[in-house]
Amino acid sequence: KLVKVDKLIGEKKIDEAQFELSKLGSEFYKNPEYLYFRAKIFYLKKIYYVAIDTLLIALEFEQNDKIYDLISEIYGVLGNNELRKKILDSNSRLKTVNLPKDQLTGIYRK
Repeated sequence: KLVKVDKLIGEKKIDEAQFELSKLGSEFYKNPEYLYFRAKIFYLKKIYYVAIDTLLIALEFEQNDKIYDLISEIYGVLGNNELRKKILDSNSRLKTVNLPKDQLTGIYRK
């Protein structure tokens, strides 16, 4: 199911991809790949802060470069190049992303 979503996003069929994600049940809510795709759709729709929140939640379940790269890309679009660079740096990324998680009360924490 997520492969189909990935394909739709790649084809720039964002609304269709969003619809496919909406059909998935609650068993996907803690799936980092599902959360990544939701964030990617938010990002493509220019809903940047919701995309960042979604990616920070995804990091609670799995830490991988793809998630960090998208967070970094979003911060770059927002003009925060200092934060973008810190997240791209594998030595500082964990500390950097934990700071907003600790400060923002809406972020899910395991």
